[in-house]
Formats: sequence, C-alpha cells, structure tokens
Amino acid sequence: MEKISLEQLVKITEGRLIQTGTTDWISGAAIDSRKIEENDLFIPIKGEKADGHCFIKIAAEKGCSTSFTETEALDFPEGISVVLVESCLEAMKALAKYNRERYDIPVIAVTGSSGKTTTKDLIASVLSQKYKTLKTQGNFNNEYGIPQTLFNLQPEHEIAVIEMGMDHLDDIRKSIGEVRPHISVITNIGTAHIEILKTQDNILAAKKEIFETMGPGDIALLNGDDVYLNKIKEDEEPFSVVRVGIKGEDLSLKAEQVDSSAQGIRFVADGEHFHFAYPGIHNVYNCLTAIWLGRYYQMTHEEIQRGLDAFKPSGNRMDIVRVREATVINDSYNANPDAMKAALDMLWDMGKSCRRLAVLGDMLEMGEMAESGHLEIGAYAAEKADVLIAVGPESKAYIKGAGASLADERCFWTADAEGAGKLLRKLMAPGDVILIKASRGVHLEKTLKMIQE
Repeated sequence: MEKISLEQLVKITEGRLIQTGTTDWISGAAIDSRKIEENDLFIPIKGEKADGHCFIKIAAEKGCSTSFTETEALDFPEGISVVLVESCLEAMKALAKYNRERYDIPVIAVTGSSGKTTTKDLIASVLSQKYKTLKTQGNFNNEYGIPQTLFNLQPEHEIAVIEMGMDHLDDIRKSIGEVRPHISVITNIGTAHIEILKTQDNILAAKKEIFETMGPGDIALLNGDDVYLNKIKEDEEPFSVVRVGIKGEDLSLKAEQVDSSAQGIRFVADGEHFHFAYPGIHNVYNCLTAIWLGRYYQMTHEEIQRGLDAFKPSGNRMDIVRVREATVINDSYNANPDAMKAALDMLWDMGKSCRRLAVLGDMLEMGEMAESGHLEIGAYAAEKADVLIAVGPESKAYIKGAGASLADERCFWTADAEGAGKLLRKLMAPGDVILIKASRGVHLEKTLKMIQE
C-alpha cells in the first residue's frame, strides 16, 4: 500500500481521531497483530472467538503507527494514533475500496462452485508472463480476506485477479463494491453450499452477485457448457457475455481434439495447440478461461503457454507428490460432488496402467442431498478406482453406492483421517496412483502426512 495520511484515513473511514501518535501516516494494514509491520494500520476485528481490541498493545509493540477502535473505553498504548470508527469491518472495507480505486488497472474477479482457486491461479500465472499481476493468496476470498488482498495493490501492479467465495446469498454482494471488476469469471454452478442455498438456481443467484457493479464495456466470462450459466443472456444484461467450453456451439473459444492422460491434457483452441501438466477434463475449462484472457490482453501463444507451464497449485489442491514410490494426488482442501467427479477423472487418467486408490472423505454442507450425493459419488468411484477407502460418517454411503461394482475386499471404511492413514500404509504399494480428497473439515491432509512419515 502506498502511504495514506492520517487525515485521509479519518476521512475515508468517516472516523474520529481520538489519539495522535508520532507518525501521521500508514503504509499498510493488517487484522492479525502477528503480521503487523512497521507503520501499519492495525484493524481490531471482533470475531466469534476473540476480540481484536485485546491485541492493540501487541500490534503497537510490533510497530503499528495507527489502530482503529470501536470503543473509547480502552487504555491505548502511547505513540500510536487511534481512530474511532463505528465498525472496524466496514472501515476496513472502505479503506480497501479507496486503495483499489487509486489504480486504473484491469480487475478480474473469479467465483464458481468448484475450480475457482485453480482458475484464479491459472489466470494469474498466464497474465504474469507479461504483466505485473496481483492475485488472491490462500483462502483470502471472503469479506475479511478480500480487503486484505486489495491493500496489497501497489503502483507497479498492472492487473489484479481477485477470488470471491461465498456460502450464503449476499456474501459476494458484501465485497463486490470494493472489487469493482471489469471482467467477472464464473467457473460453474454445482452443488457446493446446497445445504444452505437449497437449489442450484439459488446458487446461481448468489454467484451472479459478482456482476452487480458491471456495466457497458465489462465482460462476464462463463463456462459455456454449464446448464445454469447458460441461463445468463447477454440481451438481458448491461455487460457483454463471453463463453468458453468443449461441447457448446455458441462459444468464443472452444477446445477440440482433447486428450487427457497421465502426462496431462492436450487440446487445440482456434487452431493453436496447448498443453497443461495436470490431467482431467475440468482442467480444460480452467485453461480455456486463462487462454481467453491472455488473448484479450494481447498476449502471444508462447506467453500464454509459458503461463500454463508455470502454474503451481495452491496448498492441498491438485498437489501431485511421490510417496513410497507411489503417486499421490493431494486434493484434500475441499469437496463437493462436481469436484469429486473431476478428481476421480484425474485419478483415472493418471492411473491407466497402474492400480488406482481413492481415499474419499465426507462432503460436508450437503443438507438434504447428503445421502444421494454420497451414493452417487460412491457409484462413480467404483468406475474410476480399484480400491476405495471411505472416511467419515457420511462416507459410508460411498461404500453402499459402489455396491457390487467394487468387490467388498476392495472397499474399506474408517471414521477419521488417522484411520485412513493407517489403512493406506497397509494397502499402498509402489506404482500405485492415490487420490486423497474430502471436505476441509475431514482433515485428510493428516492422512498424507502419516504415509509420508
């Protein structure tokens, strides 16, 4: 963040200066006192488990020049400025909006039921071959994380790629006024968050909040093979609609001659050949989005391909590692039925000459679809895997769904990640390809750690 004066900060946040410190400007902002750097602003958020106001003293010791507060009834450390605001969260969002509007650069927002993080990382990997690119790091894709990403915008940045997650209606709406994208990407409309939102039409409505600040000259970049996204009609919107895909007819960029194998994917788009190191048809869609954007921003085929080659997945997503002479696909960060099928397709492609083991944990937040969703994935796993290890109470339905298609001696159930680790240690053999996937709450990263040990 470029310097912001204390006077500007008070005006931006509609706050009131109640203590003047030794420094009348800030050069950064953080909500975690452990991450405070010299002359930062500390933003004490009130959370469910802790109140950030309790850490103002620690932030001051770490070097913050200024702190927000929602109350005057505190003994503030000497030497720092203190700005009283009605809501630290809303003040943080106002500051993020101000910092984003300081820079006249393209901003791309990305959401979707599955694949949004991979797509965001791929877009950034491609664009960074030509442009200084800011992207969302880690899981900073919510109301608290998005402002922190926008604080990182600097004069040298030429483009920004912002991931936007959601659990409920209005989640994206709460942050879209800060992001104000020129191009909004929706990867697909699946069944993630179906427990809360009940229907895929409601999920579509929640995802469409990403368009709410867009107008003429802006672009919605969509998966053209997604039934729900095809309900978005250009003649009903104030922005342009662009679609990429494999099957559709009315596509701006279409992949043909698609081949997925252990070596990754290869395909042709508009007569140009592309390849990507990670197999799975779902990755074709991710690549098409990045390729279209690369072309839109005047990048050459060579630059775009270099970006595809440079891609590195975020933690616990599509991370391919070698363990005890076996290949492990660690995709343990999250799960829903569409993402599970995509991961099982990847297992199938990578293990065409090997034994395939699928370690699948519970898919959480499925609501009334929990049993049917797990049964469906169990049946799908039976077609794609030679051995199934189901993890967690809901996952018993995987075994039931696999049914007679996967013999009893090749189906196993365990209550938790540690149990899965013990089972996998006994079952795995050199040359195997192993998929580890579940919702984050199952903590299957522990399973990987156990077999690595």
